[in-house]
Amino acid sequence: MKVRLGDVLELNPRESIVKNTIARKISMTDLKPFTRDIPTFSYEKYSGGAKFRNNDILLARITPCLENGKTALVNILDKDEVAFGSTEYFVLRAKKGLIDYTT
Repeated sequence: MKVRLGDVLELNPRESIVKNTIARKISMTDLKPFTRDIPTFSYEKYSGGAKFRNNDILLARITPCLENGKTALVNILDKDEVAFGSTEYFVLRAKKGLIDYTT
């Protein structure tokens, strides 16, 4: 069965964080090559960058980092928390109703 990527996921879904709010930040250096989970993060004032929630996928958009396996599943946030990170991420989110995260 063939499907269009846009039918199953959102690319860079809209989220908001108020400027200068202290929020969890996941930088490119926090992602480890070929490792699904995110081992580290920091708290910083939000001034820009990709925004995401739990169950989103962070995918490096620049060639060296993508070739080095800088891709991760966001699974370290609190319920309804929005975090931010590098502008060098694509954020991928499954469209509503495709995945049941409650099981």
